[in-house]
Formats: sequence, structure tokens, C-alpha cells
Amino acid sequence: MMYNYGMKIGLFGGSFDPPHNGHLTVANTIIAKEYCDVVWFVPCAQHPYQKDISSATDRFSMLKTFKNFSICAYELNKNSTSYSIETLEYFQKLFPNDTFVWIIGSDQLADFKKWHRYEDILKNFQVLVYPRTGFPLVNLLPNMKKLEHVENIDVSSTQIKKMVKEGKSLELLTTPEIINFIKENNLY
Repeated sequence: MMYNYGMKIGLFGGSFDPPHNGHLTVANTIIAKEYCDVVWFVPCAQHPYQKDISSATDRFSMLKTFKNFSICAYELNKNSTSYSIETLEYFQKLFPNDTFVWIIGSDQLADFKKWHRYEDILKNFQVLVYPRTGFPLVNLLPNMKKLEHVENIDVSSTQIKKMVKEGKSLELLTTPEIINFIKENNLY
């Protein structure tokens, strides 16, 4: 896929273990409110802070059910620890006519200064910060833009995994395709 006319592309990184309606809400809202032209989901291979995540194949397969979005396998194909700055630089070099931004939830604000080369992210790229329930939009750093007047995200992958273990319904938290994938593959 080649873009030549200077799109603003939001890279939405994470483990997506599993993907859920909150992820879809973030991506759809960012496009609807014209913060970005498109959103690409970027699942990580190995997360710097999370030790135990499902296989890349399972997470990628679940994300592919999000039909209206591109799923980038760049970090999965690296098969090493994923760093946001390296991903941003890679895509900026590959598509120099486009502008790339990184998308995070407000739950990431407290630890953002621990991110690998976080200063370079902020110096060279905008960071969109989406509100999550229980994580106020405070202490934003330069070049971070908080998304206001949007629906707070009140679901997490951790919550879904816990509910699977407890045998509870996921119906309102993620898509039917992902619920079926979790059941068929005996995840969590």
C-alpha cells in the first residue's frame, strides 16, 4: 500500500491481548474527530514491561478481525523487544510524505518517561493521549495532545482475561469474532 499525498497516520501500539471494544472506540474516534486520517494497529512482539503475553499469531489473528483497520506486523516480524520510537522512525523513513503520531491511553502517562528514548518520541512525533477511566489526563509532556470530549475507555485486556477465567460473558467488552477466537483457541 503506497500513499503519496501526505496522510496523518496514527500508530496504535500495544499487546492487544486480547483486542477489545475500547481499542475500536479509540481508533474510530480518532478518525471521526479527524485527529488522523487512518489508524494502524501495531501489536508488539515482546513488550518491555509485560512478561506474559499470548502468542503473536493469536494476537495478530484477533486484530485481523478489525476489518476497517490496517494491522502492521512490523514489530511482530522483528521478534525482539518493541520500542515505539523505532517503529515511528521506521514508518517515517518508509513513508516520508506522511506524518506519523503515536496513540496511547492515559494509563500510560505515569510511566511514559520510562519509555526507551521517550525524549526523541516527543521531539519528533506527536503523541495523542486518549482518556481511560481511573487515569486522569494530567502531567502531559510537551507534544502530547489530550483528546477531549470523547468517550472514556472503561475496559481493559486484563479485565477480559480475568472474566474468561471466571467464566463470565464478554459480550459487551469485545467483538463476537474475538469471543469465538478466545473460546476456539482456549485462551486465558
